[in-house]
Amino acid sequence: MTFQKRLLRELDRLLPGGQWRVVQERPWFSLTFSGVQMTFATTSGCTCVAQKAAAVLEAHEFTLPGQIVADIAVEEADGQLRVLLLVLEG
Repeated sequence: MTFQKRLLRELDRLLPGGQWRVVQERPWFSLTFSGVQMTFATTSGCTCVAQKAAAVLEAHEFTLPGQIVADIAVEEADGQLRVLLLVLEG
C-alpha cells in the first residue's frame, strides 16, 4: 500500500464524516531533505471543524514506513476542510 493511501485511511479514521481525497501533490526539496507536499480535502459543514481537526492531528503520530510527517496545517476554504502535509523521505 502506498503512503498516500495510508494517509487517506488515517485521515478517514481520525476525521470521519467525509470522503477524503488528494487534491495536490508536489515534490519538495531542501539542501538536506526531500519529500512531498500533499493537500487532502473533504467537504465540511461545520465552522469548528478546522480547530477540531488541528487538535486531533497535532496529537496523532503517523506511522509510515520510510516516511516522516514533518509538518501539518489545517484550513477551511470554500466549504472544504483541507489538510496540508509535508512528508519527508526517512
